[in-house]
Amino acid sequence: MSEMAVLLAGVAAKLLLMAAGAFYALLVLSTYAREGPNFQLRLRSNHPARSAERLLIWAGIKMILAIARAVRSILNVLYQASADVGTWVVSKSSAQVQARVLSRFL
Repeated sequence: MSEMAVLLAGVAAKLLLMAAGAFYALLVLSTYAREGPNFQLRLRSNHPARSAERLLIWAGIKMILAIARAVRSILNVLYQASADVGTWVVSKSSAQVQARVLSRFL
């Protein structure tokens, strides 16, 4: 019986943690959509709970910006590599293929 209670408590704790994470993600995304990347961090000593909430939201927005910057950088590298591969394939192709590509894209 106690094993079942421990198992249920573990499952409940995991569900609570997942719900809190989803709520935090939703809060960060909605704040980012409303206020944009220039979210101002305003900490007030007379409202410590609200200040902690704003600090967590600010950290989440900064993480979103860092991830977006990294993804953009990676996609730029992949885009350039794809263009280089396409150029190489066309240069190794027959004259007919090269003429068709040049007439279509240039």
